[in-house]
Amino acid sequence: MTTASILNNVIGPVMPGSSSSHTAGPYHIAKMCRSMIGELPCEISFTFEPASSIAEVYHEQGSDLAMIMGTLDLPLTDPRFKRAFDLFPSYGVDIKFIVKSFPESCHPNSIKIEAKLKDGSTFSAVADSTGGGALLFRWLNGWEAEMTGDAYWLSVEVPAERSAHVGEILEKSGKVSISEKNGRAMLLLSTAAPVDSLIIEKLKSEKMLFGCFCAIPVFFPIRGERIFTSGEEMVKYAEEKGLSLGEAALEFESALLCMPKETLDAEMDRRLQVMIDSVTLGLSENSPQMFLLDPAAKKIMDAEKEGRLALGGIHTRAAARAMAAMQVNSGQGIVCAAPTGGSAGVIPGVVVTMLEDMKKTREEVVRSMWAAGAIGWVLATRGTFAAEVCGCQVEIGAAGAMGAGAVVEAAGGSARQAADAGAIMFQNAMGLVCDLVQAIVEIPCHTRNGSFASQSFICADMILGGYYNAVHIDDTVDAVYSSGRMLPIELRCTSLGGMAVTPSALSMPRKR
Repeated sequence: MTTASILNNVIGPVMPGSSSSHTAGPYHIAKMCRSMIGELPCEISFTFEPASSIAEVYHEQGSDLAMIMGTLDLPLTDPRFKRAFDLFPSYGVDIKFIVKSFPESCHPNSIKIEAKLKDGSTFSAVADSTGGGALLFRWLNGWEAEMTGDAYWLSVEVPAERSAHVGEILEKSGKVSISEKNGRAMLLLSTAAPVDSLIIEKLKSEKMLFGCFCAIPVFFPIRGERIFTSGEEMVKYAEEKGLSLGEAALEFESALLCMPKETLDAEMDRRLQVMIDSVTLGLSENSPQMFLLDPAAKKIMDAEKEGRLALGGIHTRAAARAMAAMQVNSGQGIVCAAPTGGSAGVIPGVVVTMLEDMKKTREEVVRSMWAAGAIGWVLATRGTFAAEVCGCQVEIGAAGAMGAGAVVEAAGGSARQAADAGAIMFQNAMGLVCDLVQAIVEIPCHTRNGSFASQSFICADMILGGYYNAVHIDDTVDAVYSSGRMLPIELRCTSLGGMAVTPSALSMPRKR
């Protein structure tokens, strides 16, 4: 079972649009490779399996830009992101993107990295962007590995007869795994703290050392233990402690990351501000230019204010705000993935509506974001946020479920009510396919973000009003994951089916 963190894997990362798995994930992979290499390579290539999701959309969704920024060790939110191709030649590195089959590929977002260093040595790895910006390194210099982005890693390759000795040195710092083949051994150390430089120096002085690479985490390191492991345990924990879902989620995160609650609240508040800013920009006259669509959020909001709509009200305003944030996402502006870039409008639409229409305090909204994170954490633990694996139900569908839990929290509902609201929203989104037109996160993503922000309030009201949810959050998430795995590849973020291949979509001029 995945050790998911709310800040690492659910509410975040803060990133330029448009996709967490195709923008933030590849960036994190490249950044960890750069840390292991320890210097800017002379040459580096990123290879994608033909017909895989990332091969189909890597240029349209900015994977190439992100991997350039990671290789150059520049921040993901650097304002030069869009000009990444103009940057790297001046750094003296040759960066290539290749679509070619490789045997280690086993995920829709598998990436093979091959680099040549200044001293003539080489580096290679295979990693998967697993959804929501998360990653998994599966191969490192020809060795099987299992490296995530929430720990410090040290890999050491030595003669097999030296493995026991080197293992004794490493075990003082953390958990060590050992693999052997052809008279060699690869030891992989995982630790929540930076590896002591004296240990690294001692290892590098070892006779017959074949390689030593250090990787720094791209997320908060996991330093503690989980206080619950399922949605039902989460609800029971809250009930036993007399906590709301948001309060229970904050306690969970504090125990898992070994960080004070005040620090965690401050970080969540920072992400709230990113959401507010994205809505504000999207509703302004300066909303970023998109590829397929013209900005419509401000038009909808103005029409609602002027009474020119059939109904209007809080649900329409939430939808318009969600679409505003997605306009920023599409324009590769800065958003907070929640839980992904493709669903980065739903939670901003909900929380800004809480602030402006429900008149909730900022503190109350931050607590509601923890409740949203708790709902998303169940899916992060039991399934995936990757539409490439399970369709749009685990991206915009998940965001809608998170929004429903947040609304219940803001309204003073119980932890069980918040979990039930999330569950019925998931149930309504089950089977939702990912069918991006031209592989761009705009059609049908924008209207889905808007409608699911609105539905968050409806599902919350149904539960608060007395609807009994018979299928609890864990079973619901398991069903969502199972059904998503049954979707054909054409309906999982490849733009090979659904809306993407309709005559209307195919007749649109190509924009990228």
